[in-house]
Amino acid sequence: MIEAQKGNHFCMMVIIVIGVLGSSNPAAAQDRTILKLQDAVDIALEQSYQLKTLRLSLVQAEENLTAAKGRFKTTADLSLDLPSWSESVSEIAVQDALPGFNTTSRLRYQGIFDINQPLPTDGRLTRRSQVYHRDVQTFKTDLTEDVKRREVYTSLSLRFQQPLFTINRLKLGLKNANLNYERTSRVYKRSELDIIYIVTQSFFNLYRATRQAEIAEDDMQQQQELYDLATQKFEAGLIPEVEALQMEVDLAESKNDLVAAEGTLERTEDFFKQLIGLKLADQVGVQTDFDYTPMIVELDRAIQLALANRSEMRENEIAVELAEIDVKEADARSEIRADISVFYDITGISDPLLPYGSSPGELWNSSIDDMRRRPNNRGVVITLSMPLWDWGVNSAEVAAAEASLRETELGLAEQRKTIAREVRDVVGRLNEAESRLEVLRKNQEVAQRAFDISLERFNNGDITGQELALDRDRLTQAKFSFLNAYIDYMLAAADLKRKTMWDFEKDRSLVEGRE
Repeated sequence: MIEAQKGNHFCMMVIIVIGVLGSSNPAAAQDRTILKLQDAVDIALEQSYQLKTLRLSLVQAEENLTAAKGRFKTTADLSLDLPSWSESVSEIAVQDALPGFNTTSRLRYQGIFDINQPLPTDGRLTRRSQVYHRDVQTFKTDLTEDVKRREVYTSLSLRFQQPLFTINRLKLGLKNANLNYERTSRVYKRSELDIIYIVTQSFFNLYRATRQAEIAEDDMQQQQELYDLATQKFEAGLIPEVEALQMEVDLAESKNDLVAAEGTLERTEDFFKQLIGLKLADQVGVQTDFDYTPMIVELDRAIQLALANRSEMRENEIAVELAEIDVKEADARSEIRADISVFYDITGISDPLLPYGSSPGELWNSSIDDMRRRPNNRGVVITLSMPLWDWGVNSAEVAAAEASLRETELGLAEQRKTIAREVRDVVGRLNEAESRLEVLRKNQEVAQRAFDISLERFNNGDITGQELALDRDRLTQAKFSFLNAYIDYMLAAADLKRKTMWDFEKDRSLVEGRE
């Protein structure tokens, strides 16, 4: 059956090249760009505003995922004071006397270097190196000798922090970023297929408008010929005047139909150009033919493929997982929390008895010597915090998060029904359009033969112009009906792809990474 359809299905049709859209100027025709459907899709995927914004959303989600993964890696931070200087007046208490006032000048050069290692347990291990050179001078107001000192401070420390009895926010953040990236990727793929369908729809709308303009022009030219013929017959006394007048009225209607069709074509072309990202000044046309490959689509298999491949299903599953995370985070705010902090460091301070004019090297060596002698610093801090009373705030937040979770789960179940209904609808439309195509193809052939016979009879004077006009209208309607059925079939086939994420012509998945 398929071979028979492909062999004689459109033997009476020729390839329709829609290049010259209502223009009789050969130069204008040469400047017009002729696009096939795939050309239009490729341009739209590259130039479309919607796809550009979706690509940026995908980049954003990808970068957020990269950042979430990077939070597990070692980081290094350097902080420098170059310099830190201040000079201020301070009050000095004097026993059995009125207070005095001294001016103190502080100049410090400092460097702090941290190496941080996040732990999978949501803790943190930090190694800190700190060095500063400080110059302190006090200018006294009692005319006694000013006090001044230079010193070097050196410290090496190791610090450990770990939250206890709470959710692991580090891993939770990574899971959240992974889910958001996957969801954005699927939205991008689904939107890409939606755009392909919309472009396909606009492409065939332009094709329809072009064919309608061509049919209207052919009809007008044919009506012009009939009017000229009727005028000659009337002048020869072969037909009454009323038939000649009726032909003139039909010619005027044909011209009016042509003007309307050309206006529709121009507006449809502008919309098509904006949709795929071309300039409105660009001259484009579309090229297609009336050939198609009938597809055998099993409804149950199509529904199964849609449920397995449709991105909306996974998007709703991700939404459920994210809602579960929200519940955990809300519940964690009412839990007992403990934090453990451990530190160990060695510190050295230069000898304060060194002369004020000592060199930085002498101060540094003195600080290192002091580091070796001075007892090491160490400590452990365990902090326990628990909420006692919050007037039901947290329980209300948890209840709201749980309600949102249940709503998302209901949405997932409803999405399954929606997908099944959509697939049933599009498969039905595809089968209906295919059946109409075969019937309307034969109807068009019959209408063409009937018009050819009527035209010959009119030339011989066997029928009136009114009878010929009826056959002409039937032929025109048959052409339009076949054109609409063909476009309905092509749109249904494109819609089936996006509704199932499956190419039934090539029998392959349209989801990346799936077979």
